Amino acid sequence: MTICACLVTLAATGCTRVPELEDQLTADLRSADYPELVPLDQAAAPLPLPATQSAELEQQLLARSARLQNRARALRSVSN
Repeated sequence: MTICACLVTLAATGCTRVPELEDQLTADLRSADYPELVPLDQAAAPLPLPATQSAELEQQLLARSARLQNRARALRSVSN
C-alpha cells in the first residue's frame, strides 16, 4: 500500500507546473523547434591520443626548462 502511495505521489509531482521556470520563457522560445539530435561521436571533437598528448607536453616542458636555465645562466653572469 505504501508503495502505491509513493508512486502516486511521484507521478503527481512530475505533473506539477513550475511557474518560476515556465514564466522565464519568452514567446519565441516557447514556439521554437526542438534542436536536431546528433550522435555524440559527431558532436564531440576527437581527443588526442594520450601518448601524443604526453609527448607534446614533454617537449613543452623541456623547452621551458631550457629557457629557464638559459635565463638563470644569464643572470648569474650579470651578477658576477
